[in-house]
Amino acid sequence: MDLDELMAETRKLRPRRRRGRLTVNQPVVLLWAARRAVAGESRQVRWSDVRSTLSEAISELGGGIEADPAAVPVLALAQSPLGEIEMAMSAPHSDSHAARWLNSTDPHIGLSSSAFTALHEVEIFEDFAHTVVEKFDEPTARAVLDYFGVQRPLFRGIGEVPGVEVGDTFASRAELHEARVHRALQAGIVGTADKGAESIVVSGGYEDKDYDDWIIYTGHGGWDRDTGKQVADQSPTAPGNAGLITSSLTKAPVRVIRGAHEGNPHAPATGFRYDGLFMVERFWQEPGEHGFSLCRYRLVRLAPTAATISTGADAVHLPPVPSGNSRPGRKLTAAERIVRDVEVVRFTKAAHDCICQICEIRMVIQGRGYAQGAHIRPLGEPHGGPDTPDNMLCLCPNCHVLFDNGEILVDSDLRIISEYPNRGTLRTAESHVINPEFLEYHRGLYPTTKVPAE
Repeated sequence: MDLDELMAETRKLRPRRRRGRLTVNQPVVLLWAARRAVAGESRQVRWSDVRSTLSEAISELGGGIEADPAAVPVLALAQSPLGEIEMAMSAPHSDSHAARWLNSTDPHIGLSSSAFTALHEVEIFEDFAHTVVEKFDEPTARAVLDYFGVQRPLFRGIGEVPGVEVGDTFASRAELHEARVHRALQAGIVGTADKGAESIVVSGGYEDKDYDDWIIYTGHGGWDRDTGKQVADQSPTAPGNAGLITSSLTKAPVRVIRGAHEGNPHAPATGFRYDGLFMVERFWQEPGEHGFSLCRYRLVRLAPTAATISTGADAVHLPPVPSGNSRPGRKLTAAERIVRDVEVVRFTKAAHDCICQICEIRMVIQGRGYAQGAHIRPLGEPHGGPDTPDNMLCLCPNCHVLFDNGEILVDSDLRIISEYPNRGTLRTAESHVINPEFLEYHRGLYPTTKVPAE
């Protein structure tokens, strides 16, 4: 049995669930048996000699509450090419009789000879261990790996790749794939709507704009490789495009890899280079050079000390509660940001008495109205919106976030286009005149099929 066959058979095993969550019973049995190969111990031992050891391990890791929680996974293992059990022909097919049969026959249990032989090296054992826990949420997976002394860090795709440094170079996409820096061999984006984006490759294939510390990145789809032209619209629901939108909303970091191509002074001369973590600051849609709608993303470089983030494979599990900092301190930092005129914000909020122009809610904090100034045409590159009253709305925080991410649009007749509760038409004030060109520009960033509110 080679490594690929070992991993394939491991993935066929299905961990049991209790109250909707995967239990650690099976991983404990598998890794207990596999570790014996690395440690040079005997391949098989009697059930009675390990019964309490396995039960204690499962209990410590939050597993089964039954009297013999290892019994069912031991029999399941024996029915797989990975395992072997003495007197297997007489073993029961019902889980309810597993413990009784094991306790009465007390057979020798362990891995099959071929699986045991394949796992004799530490590196292979650690590969195997990561495969065993890949269906589990991150906290559980880490706990199981730590219990069995697995040294290789757990990596679920988001954030820094263990062992890879900013500036590391790779000769080909195959090397990027092998190092887990960019898992796709062809696609420029690795990601999904559920998980977010893991990584992107900037290599000059689309209409990207690279400014070193920030990038205007174009999504995937509609590109003809033969002609080097865009021939169709891009969809924001395509997996990679949707993944970058999710990353924009969750603020999870995205790995950026630059590929060699002429005309980009920030790209490597040959091959590919990992250039660190970036954050998707904003997303929108706009016509490209060939007239087709493109998905656009503004990515900005994160500091080298940005937190490494990894997400679990099972989306229903909540992340562990962070320990936080009981005595947070202060430090002086330097950052580049657009200088905004506070008087423009004050004027806009005063014109509406801090009443949201979308939902008409007026938040009151300590007797004072509270609202936020939201730019209609975004400031900065590539949008170039002005910091003026005719490019600003007075919005509550909720409507501000929805407006900035295209979930609220305003039609040319000031009708509000949104599935969220709103007042139907945009609230106006005599002293606050809004430029309709900016509303049109904002609508163009987020093409939609939403029906205007009645």
